[in-house]
Amino acid sequence: MKKSGDLSIFLANYSPSFARTAYLLTGDADRARELAVEALVTACRRWSTIRWGQPAVAVLRELYARFLAAAPPPAPEEHALGALAPTARAVLVARYHDALPPEQVAMVTGLWTAALEEETHQAIALLRAAHPELFTRDETPEPEGDAPSEPSEPSEPLEPSEPEGGAQQAVDQAPWVAPEEPPGTAQETDSTPWTVPAQASDTDDPGLRAALVRLAAAMPHVNLSEPVLTGIGRRRRIRVTLWATVSAGAVGAFAALVVIAVSTLAGNLEKATGGIGTAPTPSDEVPMAMPDKLGDPIRYAYTDYCEGASSDSSDPQPCGQWRLTTLSGQEWRLHTARAGYDEDTLIALPLAISQDGHRLAYRHRDGSYVVHDLPTGVVKKIDIEHEETLPHITSSPNGRYFALDFGAADGAMLDFETGATRHVSGTKIKILAVGNDGTRVVSDEVDVNDVPGHASVATLRLQGAKGRAGGYRVDPGLLEHGAALSPDGRTLALVSADERLVTMNARTGRVSGSRTALDDYGVIAVERWLSAGEVLVRQPDEDEEDAYLTKVDVRSGKSADFGGEEWIGYDSPLGALE
Repeated sequence: MKKSGDLSIFLANYSPSFARTAYLLTGDADRARELAVEALVTACRRWSTIRWGQPAVAVLRELYARFLAAAPPPAPEEHALGALAPTARAVLVARYHDALPPEQVAMVTGLWTAALEEETHQAIALLRAAHPELFTRDETPEPEGDAPSEPSEPSEPLEPSEPEGGAQQAVDQAPWVAPEEPPGTAQETDSTPWTVPAQASDTDDPGLRAALVRLAAAMPHVNLSEPVLTGIGRRRRIRVTLWATVSAGAVGAFAALVVIAVSTLAGNLEKATGGIGTAPTPSDEVPMAMPDKLGDPIRYAYTDYCEGASSDSSDPQPCGQWRLTTLSGQEWRLHTARAGYDEDTLIALPLAISQDGHRLAYRHRDGSYVVHDLPTGVVKKIDIEHEETLPHITSSPNGRYFALDFGAADGAMLDFETGATRHVSGTKIKILAVGNDGTRVVSDEVDVNDVPGHASVATLRLQGAKGRAGGYRVDPGLLEHGAALSPDGRTLALVSADERLVTMNARTGRVSGSRTALDDYGVIAVERWLSAGEVLVRQPDEDEEDAYLTKVDVRSGKSADFGGEEWIGYDSPLGALE
């Protein structure tokens, strides 16, 4: 399999387009760059989740949300869109510059679809009165040849910067890159390559769209790959250092240690941002290697890093290996596993822990994927060809079954009791959840051109000993934060695009129960069911550096902090709960 989820290619190709969108919203190049970087860092920290769907739409949703939530200062007087209120400005930019269909415009701007048309008409009327020149379509004929004339040429969105290996290689590798059109078929007025063309409506105005493309071209060309990758890496280093602080000291000393750590981090991160210096110092002592047998359940895991030196993820040094914290507070390092982050994508190498804390699934140093039973020391391999990309791993609540997928055509599930591996095939397979009887909730995503507002849809099916069921189509965005299967295997817990927890009948696709808003600081993932009526969700804290757990009553819709784990890492695998 090719590395179709390469974050570096995505950033090189499309970060200039996000910067131009941000420039139209803000009217200021510096603010636009800052807004685009913040949106990319936040969205791309979940790259392993969003890369197989519509990553550009996920970034745009974050970009518009940040712009509208920040009470932006007035745009510069010379900015043509400055006369519009922020919401109206966002609607026009999303509709005309980014060419999003109405359903996606409503999603990224937070408006009801019914209110979108009225908002669009009002914004156009105000803009037409203030700047009638924007609505005069340039009828200058195109010159002979392949190159379009200067006024109608998109500001580079259809000609992304060429990564190493050639532009065509990037097109072949990345599912979010539109296939190359034959000469003469490209739609020269499209300013973004990531969306399905919207159906014509009374509000469509090619002249306005061309004008917005020209206005956006005033944004200097910027490749945001370096600041975005630095930002993602910096947040990971912050979380690792804080984990080390908690493990090394008692609660009573924690406040004092944080003061020291923050002061140290400020200097180190400033150097790291410029590519100079060393990473913050990890905990003073590297824990002992975990024995083959361990009776103490694992509570959570995290990866540390090595000061002043890189650690090869395929053969990590002791300071860069997975660290496992047990319920009793003991800490061990998992010396048999690959650990760290992929250098190109900054995606963490996978590790999963069963809910009882007694089994681990990870990539062994020899390259195979294995499941390790801690009480007995038995290790069994998952029989699947090793892909270049990193997989998603999930387990059944009882820890008997572990499934992995690469977001590609093949997935697999190991029955630890029998040692047998069952395979799942399709187009873009995701094994979302596994029941205690081995029932698998499988999503298979396909590209479509006959579903309004969607470039792709996902089909959900149940596969297991009781046969197959399902086969209904859902929006891939509904699966962005993962899913959890109820103890009886009948109900899925999911998070919708507006960050509400919803429950769905796993066999029919019917949505039922109360819908609970989880929009304080967003959602990281649906973790698990705590009981027949409660679901555990991981959310980022206010600074988006760490995370906390929220329990939701799916019947009443009430939510509350989960007291057993007051503070966890943003992406630390979770095992047994206190």
